[in-house]
Amino acid sequence: MAIRKVSTYLVDATEELPKKFIFCRVETDDGTVGWGEAYAIPCRERGIAEFVKGLGDMLLSLDDTSPQSFRNNVKDWYDNGHLSIDFSSAAGAIEIALWDIRGKQEGKPLCELLGPVLTRSIPLYANMESRKPDESIDQLVERCIAIKQHGFDAVKIYPMEHEPLDNAIEFVRRVRQAIGNETHLLLDFWALESPDDALQAAHEFAQFNPFWLEEPIAGERINEMAKIRRKVNMPIVTGERQSGLHHFRSVLDNEAADILNPDIIGVGGVQDMIEISRLAESYGVSISPHCWNSTLVGTAAMIHTIAVLPNAIIGEYFPHYEPFFAELGELHIDITSSIATIGDAPGLGVSMYEDALASHEYYSPENINSRYIR
Repeated sequence: MAIRKVSTYLVDATEELPKKFIFCRVETDDGTVGWGEAYAIPCRERGIAEFVKGLGDMLLSLDDTSPQSFRNNVKDWYDNGHLSIDFSSAAGAIEIALWDIRGKQEGKPLCELLGPVLTRSIPLYANMESRKPDESIDQLVERCIAIKQHGFDAVKIYPMEHEPLDNAIEFVRRVRQAIGNETHLLLDFWALESPDDALQAAHEFAQFNPFWLEEPIAGERINEMAKIRRKVNMPIVTGERQSGLHHFRSVLDNEAADILNPDIIGVGGVQDMIEISRLAESYGVSISPHCWNSTLVGTAAMIHTIAVLPNAIIGEYFPHYEPFFAELGELHIDITSSIATIGDAPGLGVSMYEDALASHEYYSPENINSRYIR
């Protein structure tokens, strides 16, 4: 299978959503098209798009363009001593597109290519990220009520956006009262600077029976994370901001987390997620893939991968992203209430509207001097 063309798209959603999004389109010589998505980190999107373009050029030179060959001959080579989540997210975009192509060519859903399918019904939690910086607590609580009425039985909120701590406590109290005790409440601290502040907040929030406590401090501060875990009586979650198996092995060796939440794209794609999951399983630790991506390509890749992971418990979903991405494509995976059900659509099960994406195609700046400086 030869690759004919790789195209990159940088979609600015910031008038409606809190970030931009990066997609790639990979076309084979027989006309099969696969879609990928990069983990678009704010203020670094253009650099990541350049990584996607560079990796696309390398892909064009490969004789074997399977997902495994791309990982072994391109991604792993570059990762050796040069690991970064910017690069791994771009590599994840290409790798996922290659899986999409393979699924379409074999006429099978992606999950059937990854191993024994354990379930086609994947539980999801609703991320209740603020829609805009000035969204009030009243508005957030009303959205939590609405998403519960829509059928989601797990919601994630960001209490530390409402500092000081007394305000954050009141916010969590109101959300818990609004959604009831039967709905899982996930708390994301979004990496506080002070471990002592994280511990104080965790002890205060324990009364609301959280399902988990995510990123009390930055994930690379593994020793401090482990100390926090030993002092709180709720599951600790980390991993969304990191890539590379060595990081996750260090987290596990130091008993710093109960649940790992690597991003399906941020860690480099399907194969990396499976590898991290297998490592976590050997330590008796669960996986809950992070997915701060579109409700199209990134979500589909996450759902298909969870279907073959025995230690996966739940996936992340952003319901309020749906209207924006309905203009760019269609997800052929049924998401009803809090369950995503995989059908028979081949590959990822995503149709992208190429006419709608055409104006978002990314081109490298023409005035960059490409000579190496020695």
